[in-house]
Amino acid sequence: MAKDYYGILGITKAATKEQIKQAYRKLAMQYHPDRNPGKEKWANEKFKEINEAFSVLGDPEKRKRYDQFGTADNVGDIFGNASTRTTFEDLMKDFGGAGLKFDFLDGIFGDALKGKNFSFRTFNMGAGGPGGIKFTTFPGGINLADLFAQAQQPARQDVRYEITITKSQAKRGLEKDLTRNKKKLRVKIPAGVKKGAKIRLRNALQTTDGKPGDIIIVVHIK
Repeated sequence: MAKDYYGILGITKAATKEQIKQAYRKLAMQYHPDRNPGKEKWANEKFKEINEAFSVLGDPEKRKRYDQFGTADNVGDIFGNASTRTTFEDLMKDFGGAGLKFDFLDGIFGDALKGKNFSFRTFNMGAGGPGGIKFTTFPGGINLADLFAQAQQPARQDVRYEITITKSQAKRGLEKDLTRNKKKLRVKIPAGVKKGAKIRLRNALQTTDGKPGDIIIVVHIK
């Protein structure tokens, strides 16, 4: 049997686009697990339900098909449409302003987040939240599309090498080739270099490994 998405959001079929957004944001705040202690499982199910309803009614094309055929052939998720995604970004600011956690969203949108290397847990607030990041601190607002893209970028990791040179070489300076993954990099040791000096090859790992990161050469003098 087709679901009554209008009934789930508590609106009529004549509801405007703005009324649909308002109803969704109001219910999302109501069904947040933090506001339903002891009933978190029930709240999660209700949250999933209103998100499914909004992913259809908040998308003009999906809503048109739903109104015509009484069902949505492809519910999808709220991240796939600019209108529903923007409303969800506004909802995140509502959560942040109310001091509500974000980690439960990983379970709500598990399928949609697969392959994105992204976790809403990152944005938990308070002492237990990594970094205590608040959505309201993002300049220009939140853009989940950008955050998803950033999350998929490989983590930056620098690599260290050590080189031992003579006192005379340290005095006059020299150049040597460093080979990594069959690719050569020319390392310039400046004249007058001191023991323990570090020479940083900026973004060198992009050349040798195809990923972001510097190569750091630590100089030893014998």
